[in-house]
Amino acid sequence: MLKILIPTIMLVPTTWLTPAKTIWPTALMHSLVIAFMSLTWLHSSGETGWSSLNHFMALDPLSTPLLVLTCWLLPLMILASQNHTAGEPVNRQRMYISLLTSLQIFLIMAFSATEVILFYIMFEATLVPTLLLITRWGNQAERLNAGTYFLFYTLAGSLPLLVALLLLQNTTGTLSLLTLQYAPALPMLTTGDKI
Repeated sequence: MLKILIPTIMLVPTTWLTPAKTIWPTALMHSLVIAFMSLTWLHSSGETGWSSLNHFMALDPLSTPLLVLTCWLLPLMILASQNHTAGEPVNRQRMYISLLTSLQIFLIMAFSATEVILFYIMFEATLVPTLLLITRWGNQAERLNAGTYFLFYTLAGSLPLLVALLLLQNTTGTLSLLTLQYAPALPMLTTGDKI
C-alpha cells in the first residue's frame, strides 16, 4: 500500500522543485509510473479477500478496482489539462497538479480504509481540492456558485452519515470493517413494529 502512497505524496514536492519547462512531462511520467505500479494490486488477494492488511489500510475485492482506477485518473487528468492551463503562470500550474495529486492521495486513503470513520474523513477531505479545482479552474462563469452549492450540498448530505456512524459506533463498539462482522446484530425494529 505504501509503495503507491509514498510516491504519490512525493509527486507534490517534485512538482514544485521541477524547472518550469519540464513540469508537465515530469508530473505525467511520475503519475504513469504510479499507475503502472497500481496494476500489481489486481493480482494480490488473500484467502479472506483482504490483502496489504494493516490496522488502517487494506485492499479487498471491492476497493482494489476503485484504487487502480483512481491511480489511472491522475495521468489522464494531467494529459487532458496540459493545454488548458498552458497559458497560466507557472505557480498556478504547479498548484493545479498539486491539487490533483492531493485528490488522488485522499481517494487512495479513503478507498483503502479499514475504519469507516477514516473513510468518512478522507472522503470529506476530497472536498477541499475539488472545491478549489471547481472555483479556480472551472470553465463557466457560474463556477463560484457551483463550488458553493457543491460544498453545502455535500456537507449537508454527509452529516446524516456522520450521525449514523456515531450511532453505529455507540451500538456495536467498533467501526472497523475487519471486526464489524463479528459485532452483535443490530435490532432493526421500530416503535411501530413493537406495537
